[in-house]
Amino acid sequence: MPHPTAPALPAESRLSAPRKHLPRAVSALCALLGVLVVLVGAGAGPAQAASERAPLVVVGFSGVRWSDVSPEATPALASMTSGAIGTVAVRSVFTAACPADGWLGLSAGRRATAFDGTSAQHVNAPCAPVAEPVDGVQPDFAEYQRIADGDTFSAVPGTLGQALADAGTSTLAVGPGAAVALADTAGTVPAYASADDPVAVGGYVQDALETGRQVVVVDAGTVRDPEDLPSAETPPTASRAEQVAAVDAVLAQVQRAIADSTGTQDTTLLAVSLADAGKTAHLQFGAATGPQPGSGSYDGFLGSRSTRQTAIVQTTDLTPTVLALALGSDHGTPGLVGAPVTSTDPGADAASREEKVRDLDAAAQAVQPLVGPFFTVWGSAQIVLYAVATLALRKAWGGPAGRRRVLAWLRGIAVVFGAVCASTFLANTLPWWRHGETTGSHLLAVSGAVALYVAVITALALLGPWRRTALGPLGFVGFVTAAVLAVDTATGSRLITSSLNGLQPVVAGRFYGLGNQQFALFATGSLLFTIAVADRLVRTGRRRVAVAVVAALGLLTTFVDGVLGSDFGGPPAILPAFGFLALVVAGVRITTRRVVLILGATVLALAAISVADWLRPVDDQTHLGRFVQTLLDGGAWQVVERKAAQNLRILYSNWMLSLVLALAAAFTAFVLARPKVLGVSVLQRAYDRHPVLKPGLACLVVLLGIGFAVNDSGAAVPAVGAMLAVPLLIACCTRVLADEPVGSAAPEVSRAS
Repeated sequence: MPHPTAPALPAESRLSAPRKHLPRAVSALCALLGVLVVLVGAGAGPAQAASERAPLVVVGFSGVRWSDVSPEATPALASMTSGAIGTVAVRSVFTAACPADGWLGLSAGRRATAFDGTSAQHVNAPCAPVAEPVDGVQPDFAEYQRIADGDTFSAVPGTLGQALADAGTSTLAVGPGAAVALADTAGTVPAYASADDPVAVGGYVQDALETGRQVVVVDAGTVRDPEDLPSAETPPTASRAEQVAAVDAVLAQVQRAIADSTGTQDTTLLAVSLADAGKTAHLQFGAATGPQPGSGSYDGFLGSRSTRQTAIVQTTDLTPTVLALALGSDHGTPGLVGAPVTSTDPGADAASREEKVRDLDAAAQAVQPLVGPFFTVWGSAQIVLYAVATLALRKAWGGPAGRRRVLAWLRGIAVVFGAVCASTFLANTLPWWRHGETTGSHLLAVSGAVALYVAVITALALLGPWRRTALGPLGFVGFVTAAVLAVDTATGSRLITSSLNGLQPVVAGRFYGLGNQQFALFATGSLLFTIAVADRLVRTGRRRVAVAVVAALGLLTTFVDGVLGSDFGGPPAILPAFGFLALVVAGVRITTRRVVLILGATVLALAAISVADWLRPVDDQTHLGRFVQTLLDGGAWQVVERKAAQNLRILYSNWMLSLVLALAAAFTAFVLARPKVLGVSVLQRAYDRHPVLKPGLACLVVLLGIGFAVNDSGAAVPAVGAMLAVPLLIACCTRVLADEPVGSAAPEVSRAS
């Protein structure tokens, strides 16, 4: 029976669619590349079964977070815990997403915006309201498409509506935002109803479901935080709590309509916050009940293969979700970058699930303001360390006994600096953000967690059996850093997420694997460990074993970074660095021809890994396989253009950073190549004692240099890599001096000064 208060639905209008002899080391490397490709393709499995079609209702709103939800104030939102719950990363073109941006993201399946301006202008610009359709056409759609054509995200507003119309799917949009979501590429909305009254909204939904409409999208309103608005935006008259309650009232009517028509078990209900409440980006509310794509019903936590994070999905995941539920599959619609939202961990109790989703946003908000100060303090402290080390390594204060004490202290401090890198990730094993809320200082809480792990790693580095050699702590800390990132990457990137050195979910640049900073630390740590092991083997006369170890560790590093870490820009830097190191360890002279061979093998290996990943089922593909698909779809240039523009923008906008990077690179390369020129003779003595150290550091320069060149935001790669490598190199030099006989070493130190 129709809902007793339901106004008559508007008639549905249909719109037709417009539309030759290699060195042994290189041979071994190439042979092992085959093993790597086999490992990449090993995960192939059957594709996910198509989902049965069931009615779908999407209730969208903006500015609602899990911290706003309680059974007393928002009973309808709280009741969604009966299904699967999660958070939504709503990042659009700009840092904070406006309501129109969220609806456009659902419409296009890509990041899109209604604001025609720059990031600097967007900070204080008010969010424009979404207009109602006029005569079945969204009046601003042509402008939305013009703005999308001008950015590099290749968004096509109307993608969702056009795909549904082409498939003959009957839809209804309730409210202006829903009209944007379901409009086709011409801006035409097949069927529309106003959302002025919550009771009327429930009537529209019930009638739509009872008359066989398969997809209903409802705009349940917006929440704008009066304390966090752009300066040019007029604050709403209602409080934040009142606005959230209004959204809850609409959702309650929709839930009642579903129960009275098809039943809650037969209809999928997605309730999602699509945008932020103000200038500050947050992880937003997300929940689902009823049948999910594939099989079964939503239960536990929301998730998608685009984020690979428990309880985190993206706005761009909603488009393929709607298509998967309405059409049985999200495949065949070009331009989608997300993945269907499904559920994981069924059976978890509601209280623990709510704690999880609240923690996700709490951790993201706690760490965001600390990242900048952390790098400022860490970078400044490193400069002080370098200055102190320069003096301590060149002068003999307090005679032989005083000199030994100074070197011991310097070595310990240098290892502490190196241990900070891994500790920033390990700190997330402790819920420091909760302690920060209790004590009132997130900075103090995270500093304590980092300090705890720094103490453990430093103690192991200086007390373990490897302490007896100059390269021991260097190799140990490098191994720990690489191992922490490798294990975390293989197990879901839980430690990397919302860490000081990690991925920030509200930025939504990447949710799993290794980003630029993590790549720099992982690859640098792996290379330092390889240098230490290979040097030990070479000095004990086992050169062939050393070559095999370098090749094997290089391929393992490439596999972890490129496949498990889903890092397209990592292997082009890792393979040449380890390849050159293998040649040097094998005693093969580096020539132009061999450089070309190494670089050619790198390109072939990257292509092979990418194609192997592309051949896997779509659900198992990483960024590498999806880039191949993007290449086939003709969108590769937009990706390259956007990444190059981002890298150049960082350098152009911060000329001081560009100058420092250039000077630091030139200075480091000069000192590593000619250490005696600046009086750093201890480095030359370290080279003489450890034959793999000098070529290894040269390979590190190659690694960080290529990493800088081929990655978007690559300016961070050499800086972060140096923050791990340089302190550990200082620790190595202190041990070289300490191991020398006092009678012979002290005069040389004096002459060097």
